[in-house]
Amino acid sequence: MVVEEVFEDIIYPQLKEYVENNNSYNAKVTKAYPQTSKVFPIIPIKLLPITNQYNNLTYGEETYSFGIDIEVYAIDTTDVVMTKKISRKTVCDDLTKLIVEYLKSTYHLTIKVRHDVPNEDTNVYRNLIRVNGTLGTKYGDDNLVIYPW
Repeated sequence: MVVEEVFEDIIYPQLKEYVENNNSYNAKVTKAYPQTSKVFPIIPIKLLPITNQYNNLTYGEETYSFGIDIEVYAIDTTDVVMTKKISRKTVCDDLTKLIVEYLKSTYHLTIKVRHDVPNEDTNVYRNLIRVNGTLGTKYGDDNLVIYPW
């Protein structure tokens, strides 16, 4: 399906590269949702179910509504240069801000952020970013358009 290809080939790799190259916490971006992790901060990303709609207009555009869940997990860390402790909330919020700024400027998607999401392990802080959009095929496969949802 079109959305999976766009997610796998464009959205995920570009977001992964941007976040891993532009954060100071050595965050790891992954598609897998680990049950337990020894690597923090970790940012699992998941494509949610897709809804296909055929719009019966003169140009026969097909649209695909989609969602992406991005979870940001962090634990307390120590700044190597300043040798001071950085709280897990600060790490999570900084990474969340970085992700949201990238998604807004690159894809103009609808973004909802939940801070301080309850987590089973109370030593791990978690934020949840829910991204929604609509992928349109009006201009053909070479010119896919993503609309806010």
